[in-house]
Amino acid sequence: MNTKQIKYVLVLAREGSFSQAAECLNISQPSLSQYIKKIEKETETTLFDRSGSTVVLTEAGKVYVETGQKILEMEHRMEQQFSDLAAHKTGHIVVGISPYRSICYMPQVARKFHEQYPGMHLVVEERVGRDLIAGAENGEFDLCITTLPVDEKQFSYECIMREQFVLAVSQEYAFYEKIASGARVVANETYPEIDMQLCASMDFVMLGETQVMQHVLENLCEEEHISIQKAVECRSIETQLSMVKAGMGMALVPSTIARFSKDKDIRFYSLKQHIPHRDVVVMYRKGQKLSQAMKDLKDIFLQAL
Repeated sequence: MNTKQIKYVLVLAREGSFSQAAECLNISQPSLSQYIKKIEKETETTLFDRSGSTVVLTEAGKVYVETGQKILEMEHRMEQQFSDLAAHKTGHIVVGISPYRSICYMPQVARKFHEQYPGMHLVVEERVGRDLIAGAENGEFDLCITTLPVDEKQFSYECIMREQFVLAVSQEYAFYEKIASGARVVANETYPEIDMQLCASMDFVMLGETQVMQHVLENLCEEEHISIQKAVECRSIETQLSMVKAGMGMALVPSTIARFSKDKDIRFYSLKQHIPHRDVVVMYRKGQKLSQAMKDLKDIFLQAL
């Protein structure tokens, strides 16, 4: 059992499909299939049940995955300890984070970390959704930036900031003036406030149906008994905001985007209606020994945000 074998099995177990796993690993599907068969031959057991529409782990496969995750974690921990022995003068720290948070957070965090540890560098692993959590579970990151809830049996965490949802609209949007004129300044609110009712029948740039923000938007419309028009559907917040800037429609976005946005063409509004917030946390595997550099990086996240 080597690191490459473990990673191939873990990715296939996560994706449940040879084609999707091969795409993630950047190899051909036949190559992956042959590699898995080779592992099964070496271990003299069947790791995957291929009889259904999706590939699922056998009991032996579950044992392999559980053991493999521990091996990867131990290997990663060993590398970190070697880095510690070098008095933190060289080495790297791996941070798992979503792409849009990476754009918002990492430049200032990396700058402050580099000032403190000029000989070390950060490896920023950008993942989304279940891929980010799977990477954390497999011990691929030293620290992971995500949102609550997290599996407290596996992870320890500290809250970085509270993230709200705000409405983004560009001055290029056809009904921008109607939105702007309906906004009012509210004490203790960072952004002017509007009533969601004002957005009835207007165009929205939406995310895929699996995205949290899309569910929040749909629930809000249902509670307010209004309908909105889907102008464009995107797969990333970055593309969504670009569409908003082009005037394609409005969008519900995390307040983190608004906080770090330098785009003067886009205006952000809080909503009169109550929308659940979410807590952004820095998490790491429970029982994981944090090096001094990792502790300092964690503190930089807590202080900077």
